Amino acid sequence: MGLWRWIREVIADRGEHIAIPIHLERSADGYLFRLDARAGFGGQETARIPVATRSNPDPHPILKEIHYCEVAGRTAEAANVYALRAKVAAMLETLAPAGALPLCFFRAPTMDYELPVYEEGDEIVSPVLGARELRARDLAGIRQSVCRFLVTAGYVHDAEEVEIGVLRPSDLSRVAPAAVFRSHVDPELWLPSVEGTSPDGPVVGVLGRARRLRAPERRRAGGGPAVEDTAPAAPDVVALLRVVQAELGRTGGTTDPATVYASEVRPEIWKAAERRVEDTGRRLVAHLSDAEGSRLELAICRTGAGDVTAAVFDRHINVLLAPDEDALASQVGRYLATNEFLRFAEEVEIHSVEAPRAERLDAEDIRTHEGGGGTATEEVHA
Repeated sequence: MGLWRWIREVIADRGEHIAIPIHLERSADGYLFRLDARAGFGGQETARIPVATRSNPDPHPILKEIHYCEVAGRTAEAANVYALRAKVAAMLETLAPAGALPLCFFRAPTMDYELPVYEEGDEIVSPVLGARELRARDLAGIRQSVCRFLVTAGYVHDAEEVEIGVLRPSDLSRVAPAAVFRSHVDPELWLPSVEGTSPDGPVVGVLGRARRLRAPERRRAGGGPAVEDTAPAAPDVVALLRVVQAELGRTGGTTDPATVYASEVRPEIWKAAERRVEDTGRRLVAHLSDAEGSRLELAICRTGAGDVTAAVFDRHINVLLAPDEDALASQVGRYLATNEFLRFAEEVEIHSVEAPRAERLDAEDIRTHEGGGGTATEEVHA
């Protein structure tokens, strides 16, 4: 394995590329480009890029439609699928030196400047033209290095201006993270996630080697991938938050798992999770510290595992999870106080939703029956 790693590094240093084979497939909707690249959580799938067509807006005697597809946020167009495949191959040679696709991109939007991030051995690297290559042992570390470089070089004024786009393995589309896992008390915790597939169906999983959540385990001879080779994944973002909290608690790190929550959850990712939880009819209520004293009310939902969750709609959707309602109220209060929406974290209360009163009664809702002493009583069913 040392020889192959040396060959790969030499090829990358010399600027040569390993071509990623692209196969043309037919589908019910048209064409697909199938790549010989692992996709899915567990590597059981292959990446496929969908090809679409649109009418040519310019008058042309022969070219009536244009074939196009997206590769890592860039659109390739051609007159037919074979010419398009050649363009995609050229894009992949630039995008994936030595055959390694990037995990994500950090972008300075005002300057239209971006840096890709790759896995290289046990490190995460980001090549910078005209500067020393940035390196870290996880995505949180490389994010700090890239943001520091972009601020120092004048591409952005503040690290919060830097945008991140993750490469979705299933179709190589560049999308926003499905969610980013953070902590109320540990600013260095930064775990992006991406939607994907698994043998059990669609899942949301931690992106690449975001941070080693599991301690290394001995690989058995003749066995499949080791546990640490597969990124943690779950059917929805709430279940993945539970997995991340459990793994952080099991490894005994410095981050308190109870302070970890899912931030910047995309609306469609939260809607998918909402369908898997049940409203308890209870609410978290807090009066915010703004001039109007706004009243915040959050629904408490119970998951299939028995714990409870709530979503705070700030600039983004933030999802919190706790074993019971009191712990959830404490988490929400801590989040609101940390972000200066509340003066004290203890100002969150738990209320029950009052049942709506009936506006009218139908005849079928009023029943008369004999009491024990021969008297008639009326029973009203609202």
